[in-house]
Amino acid sequence: MRKGIANDPGRRQRIRDAAAAVIAEEGVEAATYRRVAAHAEVPLGSMTYYFPKLTDLITSAFELLGEQLRPRYDTPLRDAVDRQAAIEVLVEATCGSTRATPEQLRLGREMHRCGSRSPTVAAQIASLEAEAIDALRTHFTEPAARALDALVGGWWVHQSWNRAPLDPDMVRRAFTSLAREFDGPDDHEKLDEHDELDEPEEHDAGQ
Repeated sequence: MRKGIANDPGRRQRIRDAAAAVIAEEGVEAATYRRVAAHAEVPLGSMTYYFPKLTDLITSAFELLGEQLRPRYDTPLRDAVDRQAAIEVLVEATCGSTRATPEQLRLGREMHRCGSRSPTVAAQIASLEAEAIDALRTHFTEPAARALDALVGGWWVHQSWNRAPLDPDMVRRAFTSLAREFDGPDDHEKLDEHDELDEPEEHDAGQ
């Protein structure tokens, strides 16, 4: 008799990982029970035990994307000591050590494509964006946070198609300029401007 107790604690996660991989490589349409089970190397009959509906499996794969990116993006933003440090977090998340993997970028692209037809997935996307904007608001105003989040998302979509590396200095300048446009110069920039204005004038030795 089936008791409803899984005999393989890691199986559900393997299925989620496999679903994410299949969607990233072949598109949402390819994420069938049979295809994902083969990729995860689990019995086909076990799929509905963990995910009774195919839509449950697909949304779980998209949830996995958020779980993977949150430590790289959301947490570092909240931990940044100031605005310049927050901008550096954005640079790293866009083209540095914490940037999304090619698979994650493709999965994100598929998530947005699916969200145009699925209210459930659209709600997932809105929730992820709300989290990102909330983290950005730790250092930026609401308008700046929304603009910066849109720029990050745009670059991620761009990189899902184009493998050419982004120039970190260009990315940094774009984030800095956008933040300055909405929120003005940060404290370091204000200090530099103040120092320039307060430079003593030179006088002739004979005066």
